[in-house]
This record gives sequence, structure tokens and C-alpha cells, in this order.
Amino acid sequence: MNKKVIITPESYSTLQKKVNFLEKTKAEISERLSLTSLDSDLSENGDFITLLGNLEEIEKDIARLNSLLVNAEICQKTDDKELIGLGSLVTYKILNVGEEKIVEITDVVGANPPQKISINSPFGVSLLGKKVGDIVNSQGKNKYRIQILAVK
Repeated sequence: MNKKVIITPESYSTLQKKVNFLEKTKAEISERLSLTSLDSDLSENGDFITLLGNLEEIEKDIARLNSLLVNAEICQKTDDKELIGLGSLVTYKILNVGEEKIVEITDVVGANPPQKISINSPFGVSLLGKKVGDIVNSQGKNKYRIQILAVK
């Protein structure tokens, strides 16, 4: 059983559009492959080999995106300015070094670490539901204690 992935309705729509685009591209490449295969010996046909590689990559991308869509749990961004949730802008302090940082909690589609972290990531999970003043042991790649300074 696959784990549910939290995404916004906008991200769900974006993923659907990407799949549709890739499906059209796949059909075009398949057509070109069938025409190329009629021309000559396939073992010496560089265009055919390149197209076949492109088709395989597109099929992998389609499967990955479809898996995200099937396992998607659609959630709206939070309006709560006290508890951390999807869409929150969080200011925190790394306690052992005194460094302050700001991160946005996004879905997996919008994630772009280190400024935008997925709600499904270990660090995102450790922040979920916390409020200003809470001290959290981060669960991400780097283990440290942080204090939540602001939630917007």
C-alpha cells in the first residue's frame, strides 16, 4: 500500500496537465518510432535508439506522476496563523547555533528545499501542528533542535 501524499487542488491540476502533455508526447514519439522502424536496420539507426530512450523516460515520468495522483490526498492551504500547516511560512531558530531561518511548508509539487519544504518530508512532518514557542527536534537530514519564532 502506498503512502498518501498531501497536495493542493492547484498542484493536483498541474500534475494532471503534465500527464496529459506527456501522454501526447508519448503518442508522437510512438508514431515517429513506427515510421523510423520502417526505414532501415534498427540496430544501426541512431534516431530510433534515441527515440526509444526518450519514450522510456516519458513512460517512467508518466508512471511516477500517475502514482502521485492516485495517492494524492487533496488539502487546502491553511488559514491558521497559529498552527503550522500546508502553506505556512515558518520562522525558526536553530538553538545550538542561534541561526534564524524561514521556510514555507508546501506540498510535494511545490517543494524546493531549503526554502520550500514538503509537508511530507521528515522536517515538514516534524513542524506540522506546532505553534510559536514550541521546541522541535528536527527529523530531517540534519538533526538539531529548533524553536518556532513565527507562523504566517
